[in-house]
Amino acid sequence: MRERFRLQGVRAVVGSLAVIAAGCGSDSGNSAAGPSPVFSAGTIEIAPAGAIVGTLVTLEGRSATDPSGGSLSYHWDFGDGSTATGEQATHVYATAGDFFATLTVSSTEAGSATTSMHIPVRSLTARWSEGQGRVSITQDGLDLRGTYQDDSRQGVVGGRISETGTVTFTVTSPGLAPVTFTGTAGPDVATLVGAANGPDVVDRPWTLSRN
Repeated sequence: MRERFRLQGVRAVVGSLAVIAAGCGSDSGNSAAGPSPVFSAGTIEIAPAGAIVGTLVTLEGRSATDPSGGSLSYHWDFGDGSTATGEQATHVYATAGDFFATLTVSSTEAGSATTSMHIPVRSLTARWSEGQGRVSITQDGLDLRGTYQDDSRQGVVGGRISETGTVTFTVTSPGLAPVTFTGTAGPDVATLVGAANGPDVVDRPWTLSRN
């Protein structure tokens, strides 16, 4: 009789250990799967890369994730008192300054989340350099005027910025063929990146750096 009780006791202990081992295996499997995805507003992309005062920039919300599968809505605060809705929005900053654009993404199932971007808005009024060339530009509205000088010539600069931020100006010098630059502003409007064209120049890469 005592042997029977001992055998039953051993079987109970073994069974308990088997249950514990199975439970540990299940927990290990959940850990390997990693944390559950969370609702995120994603990131903001801007075009052109540099925001010039008085010109249009396009902001787009990217990679918002909602594991619950709810429908998403987008609300923009441009940081200058203006707002808009939609996954993509356009805006004109009327004055130079440092702004923070905030995107709030709302889900019908998971609440809301936000993301933001620092947007330095700059005028093109500045001194710029490219190799041995030096350009002094004054921006008046969307019109550009100024002077150009390098080791061999001096010239006059005249041009315009399009509403979407394309910068075009022509350098004219007495006795020399005119050269026209066309490009856009780089991040922080610290550079103007594009190409120069003229009778003697075809799509020459030209990058002007703000001094």
